Amino acid sequence: MRVIAFGSEMIMQRVSTSLAGEGIDVVSTSDRPQAMALLKHERLDLAVVDALVEDVEASCRCIRELWGIPVVLIVRERQADWERLQSLDTDGYIPERAGAAELAARLRAVVRHRSERRDPGLDCLTLGVEDWAR
Repeated sequence: MRVIAFGSEMIMQRVSTSLAGEGIDVVSTSDRPQAMALLKHERLDLAVVDALVEDVEASCRCIRELWGIPVVLIVRERQADWERLQSLDTDGYIPERAGAAELAARLRAVVRHRSERRDPGLDCLTLGVEDWAR
């Protein structure tokens, strides 16, 4: 599994170290334009976004709409604007202080759940009639 981690350097360093120790490949950045460039050029399975990044709503929406990968927020214990965070279209929330095993397990569960929700029959709808005749 390949993950992009986007947010404050301190949090992203902790996330990267934790996930690498659990066998998950992590690309991390604290820069939004660099995060978008990485998403454009890398094959990634999930995005971990620091809930305190500037314009987190736009970042999450952009990731979901343009790349269609799950988005999980890293939240502080006493996140001030919890209601606003719940309104974001994300696939989950993980406390900043979650241990490496918990973090990795939750991310794997999100990716697994996302792949199970995809209806393989829908892919057949994109095929032309000629493709069915083969």
